[in-house]
Amino acid sequence: MIQAEMLQYQSIDRELNRIEKELKKNEFFVKSKQYKALHQGCEDNIAKSESKAAELRNQLAAARQNMAEINGVLDEYYKEIEEVEGEDELNYMSKKLNEQLDMLASLEREIKRISHEGEEIVKTLDDINSKLPKIISLYAKCKEEFNKVAESAKPRINELRQKQAALKAKIDPKLLEEYQKVAAVDSKPVFVPLRDGVRCGGCQMEMPKAVVDTQFANKDFIRCEHCGHLIYKEQ
Repeated sequence: MIQAEMLQYQSIDRELNRIEKELKKNEFFVKSKQYKALHQGCEDNIAKSESKAAELRNQLAAARQNMAEINGVLDEYYKEIEEVEGEDELNYMSKKLNEQLDMLASLEREIKRISHEGEEIVKTLDDINSKLPKIISLYAKCKEEFNKVAESAKPRINELRQKQAALKAKIDPKLLEEYQKVAAVDSKPVFVPLRDGVRCGGCQMEMPKAVVDTQFANKDFIRCEHCGHLIYKEQ
């Protein structure tokens, strides 16, 4: 026979779970989670954009350094070309000059790309920073409103927990341990009554009477092979 205190404990547990679910369904709780996620998303995008901006600054510095070096080489080539006399040597120097000019054009395109990406990052950051204050404000407002709702539920929650604590002292520890193991993985009632001597009070599936009688011979409860509920016999 299952202790009456165990069933009372379960009933209180289910009411506590119901209150918790209702709180999590509260519109202010739901909205506060949404605004918190938006806030975090903005912070993540800001961090990502700032990291990209730092990378672009390094790329730009390297490109400008390379451009300065190429311009230095070009100045030397222009001076050498002025002193060239033979056609073969002139063609050679012209080829070297064109190679440097191609590299310079490539760097100019690279700098243009970096500048464009930088402008896009600035636009992104401006957009985020224009939205962020409102998101923070709405999150704070929803959180404040939900805290009021949660605070109003505290007296009932505390009352139920006190009752549970009193019942817990009277329940067989092994029975309570079995209950808590099942309750930890399933929100449905742990203990359900046996119906008509053969049916599970949870899933309503029938079991062979001989099996039921045999299992109950030395036990206060048995486990339903269909749904996993712990079945007890009512007085």
